[in-house]
Amino acid sequence: MTAVVEETVPEAAGEGGGRAPGRPGPDPAAALRTSLPVANFLSFFAIAAVEFAVPFVAVSTLGASSLVVGALGICRFAPQVLLARTAALLVERYDQRSVMLGSELLRVLAFLLSALALAAGPAWGTAVFCLANVALACGSVLTSVSTQVLVPAVFPDRELPRIYARLSMAESGADGLAPFVTGVGLGLLGVPWTFATAAALALCACALLVRIPRIRVPAGPEASGKGEETTETTEATESTESTEKRSPGRTTLRHGLRLNLATPALRILTFWALAYNFGQCVIEALLLIVLLDQTPLTAVGFGVIRSCVVLFAVAGSGLAERLPARLRTGLGTSVFGCGAVASYSLVGFGAYLGGTAGLVLVLAGFVLDEFCSGVVAVRVQTFRARAIAQEDRAIATASYRAANLTAVPVGFALGGLAGLFLSPVHTLVTVGALMLLPAVLVLSRSVRETG
Repeated sequence: MTAVVEETVPEAAGEGGGRAPGRPGPDPAAALRTSLPVANFLSFFAIAAVEFAVPFVAVSTLGASSLVVGALGICRFAPQVLLARTAALLVERYDQRSVMLGSELLRVLAFLLSALALAAGPAWGTAVFCLANVALACGSVLTSVSTQVLVPAVFPDRELPRIYARLSMAESGADGLAPFVTGVGLGLLGVPWTFATAAALALCACALLVRIPRIRVPAGPEASGKGEETTETTEATESTESTEKRSPGRTTLRHGLRLNLATPALRILTFWALAYNFGQCVIEALLLIVLLDQTPLTAVGFGVIRSCVVLFAVAGSGLAERLPARLRTGLGTSVFGCGAVASYSLVGFGAYLGGTAGLVLVLAGFVLDEFCSGVVAVRVQTFRARAIAQEDRAIATASYRAANLTAVPVGFALGGLAGLFLSPVHTLVTVGALMLLPAVLVLSRSVRETG
């Protein structure tokens, strides 16, 4: 796999983006090994802070209705689906430092808009919040596609699990810490200064990213050169052969979706991800209502639980490559992928049981979900980096992300409608039981035998 370092080498820099013989220059892998996870933490911390604060401020200060809160959510996710193909094209056309800096600057814009929203008054303030969420969404899709293209192009194959583990730990740690810190910030600093602080964190991420070389990942036909490909990798590469000049059809989301379904293992993991996101969101739309009615849970207690269980996602990401050797293969992907989705059957049954015992089961389900998700995120990202050819990775990632982000609002919408016409408790139990189907499917032999 070849990454071009534009500032030092006009041609291929070799495996892992190393230096050309006799030509001194920065090693992209060394530059990214530390800076990328730290920038990831700062960026996701700022994003989580705004995602927590915007709906809270919109409701508590601007008097937003549930319709407005829904519109804010649409502005946060819809652009990531609609602009997925554009993001893939930008990642292939420009160097990755420029793409990632551009995505961080979009976040800075989102945070500054949020800081100014209250000054615009209730009606205009809500519109400003919507614009901020659109900017945040555009930055998110660019970062996601760029990271999934950049990491396997720069780092050697043996390092991929470790790098993905660091990135996953940074994201989970930021997601867990940000809501608590943001709540304190809103109370002590006020709304404008809290959003301004988030903008400052995004600028710090920019300062880290600007120090890395300009790394361009060509979309042309190139061999991976890693020598550690699995059978699934070979099958996927053969099924996505490239030509000297890519046809327009190879840059469409439809083509990207075909890439995600190219082999049995890719098909199962794609279906698993869609089922996980969809089922989780159906349950999330109803869970808090049921818990407050069926268990002794308070709103404060629920917030503490959700913040604490994120620590298990951090632990899962950190332990992903420290598990027994057999679980650092496709077997681990199957086992922990099964645990992540099956955990929601435990959540559903706990909500149905009610009382303190039911609340304990719900907490156990959350813990199982977060830990297994932390492990399987590292395993799935590593497998996809090895199984999808370099020239197709941008559009494949964009298509995969678009499909999963589409499942999120659809799940919330169906969960909300089910709560109006059906029993919320029985809906939770039913959806939790149905999530055992993808849990069993991911245990299939084709996934277990992947590298």
